[in-house]
Amino acid sequence: MVRPKPSPETIGLQHLMVVEPLELEILCALKRNSDSVVIVDMILEKRTFESFVIEHKPDILCVTGYITNVSTIISYCESAKKISDKILSIVGGVHCEVCPEDFESEFIDFRVVRNAAVIFTDLLNHIDKKTELPKGAFRKEDSLANTALPSYNFSIPFPDRNSVAKYRDKYFYIFHAKVALMKTSFGCPFQCSFCFCRVITGGKYHQRPLHEVIQELEQIKETEIYMVDDDFLFDRKWLQSFISAIKQRNIRKHFLVYGRADFIADNSDIMHQLAQIGLRTVIVGFESFSDKELDKYNKKIPVETYKETMAVLNREKIDVFATIIIPPDWDRSDFKNMVDVIKSLGIHFVNLQPLTPLPKTEVRFPEDQIIIDKLNYPQWDLAHITVQPTKLSVADFYQEILNAYNSILYSPGVLWKYFTTYSPVMLFKMLAGGYRVTKQYKRKIKEAKKHA
Repeated sequence: MVRPKPSPETIGLQHLMVVEPLELEILCALKRNSDSVVIVDMILEKRTFESFVIEHKPDILCVTGYITNVSTIISYCESAKKISDKILSIVGGVHCEVCPEDFESEFIDFRVVRNAAVIFTDLLNHIDKKTELPKGAFRKEDSLANTALPSYNFSIPFPDRNSVAKYRDKYFYIFHAKVALMKTSFGCPFQCSFCFCRVITGGKYHQRPLHEVIQELEQIKETEIYMVDDDFLFDRKWLQSFISAIKQRNIRKHFLVYGRADFIADNSDIMHQLAQIGLRTVIVGFESFSDKELDKYNKKIPVETYKETMAVLNREKIDVFATIIIPPDWDRSDFKNMVDVIKSLGIHFVNLQPLTPLPKTEVRFPEDQIIIDKLNYPQWDLAHITVQPTKLSVADFYQEILNAYNSILYSPGVLWKYFTTYSPVMLFKMLAGGYRVTKQYKRKIKEAKKHA
């Protein structure tokens, strides 16, 4: 089982976070007694992919990834076939589930399009014992047009975290060292137009039973827990039960979660209780500070809510990682306003995402406005400019993004917070990662000026 290395063309997050391959750990838990499994994390490995194929001589190669990994995944499968044409390849992951057509290749034998954590063992039996192919797995000739998919089944086993034992100490997320991942729900109950997460689950939302969540949490050795739910802060009643269970079982963890601004503002008591049991950081999709833009995104949150959101989080001393969407019609004054509002709200960490028409979401632009080829997968990373800006050149648009990052992340007050709050090791990782991202943006600016 392999997690691919990001392309050098993909901007950003791989320099600021490397987290465990949870999806592969879940599949590893589904192996049969007769199977032996090796997980290779190519993000961390220095050796070539081919060297691992030669060393382990696998019967089956499993690769998973995102839209930015499509080309690399296909190339891995091709390389494995060249080493031995007896190797069978299975591809999965969220992009494969939504866009299996992107993985139609002579080098890929099976694509898992739905319910991987339910059908994976049956797929192994199909390969090994010629049992029936489970619904949700595609052969080469199958497609969404000619194959009926089963209904969604969100059952998952506890991940086999020991399967990446040699890598675990290296996993981190921004300032959080030695992070473990966990899911307590699938999908999102809201309908934001730009969101790929909703597409993955067909708009359905499912919460795992609380007792199952607590049992898994107690088995995790790491203190830092990153809840990778699309929206952890949703169900007030479920969260109250979660808080009570954490206290009753005396579980001592630090939590990083995703949450909506309106829930935070409207549930200050829950946020206080979560802070008491270890909530340290919330990733909040503010998206915009314009009511008009928020309406376009179907966000259903007024801008005025954000002041109360930040008042709650600042009062509880909960860090905020804010995501902001930057539409192509912004000019310099829009960038300046965004930076001013972020600073006034006391937000120190941001992820600035040019509005990107990801496949099968509701965000769409005319083809003549798309400036990155849709087959240039590594650049569909929510950091590249994919839509032609209307008021600035591409180079100037990138420059404004870089200027905004520098103004927000590296102001004297924020730098002082870094130096007085975080360990030297994590501080070095973040500054080094930020330097690499800056180099990538400067290269894009240079390329855009050259092609202007």
